[in-house]
Formats: sequence, structure tokens, C-alpha cells
Amino acid sequence: MHTIKINNSELESFISSQYGNDETTLLHDFVKFIKTELIVNDIKKALDEVELFEKEQTPLTNANDFLNELKHEH
Repeated sequence: MHTIKINNSELESFISSQYGNDETTLLHDFVKFIKTELIVNDIKKALDEVELFEKEQTPLTNANDFLNELKHEH
């Protein structure tokens, strides 16, 4: 379990106005954000791999295998 300290009045004000005392929705939205970031990172890795492939520096992973891996992870 992690606790996040926010020492930024602008962010604290936004969270307070957006969520009030609704920690469940705040946590749900935070989890969605993290999952989105994980997907973005996976896509970036894939694009980097394509770039290396185009430069003939690495073999390309099968796209269907990659998509199946993403489905199972997220």
C-alpha cells in the first residue's frame, strides 16, 4: 500500500473541488490513469521496435502476439 502526499495547493484545490470526500472515485480515476500510462508505455516500446526494425537493427515482434499480451496484462 502506498500513500501519496500532495504538496501543491493547485492540485489539492482541484482534487478537493472535483472529488470532495469521494475517495472511491478519486482512486478509480487514479487507477485508470496508471493503466493508461502502462498502455502508452507499451505502445511507445512497440513504436521504438518498429523504428529499430526499419533501421534493420532488430527483428519485429508479431503484432498479434503483442496485442494478445496487452489484452492479458490490462
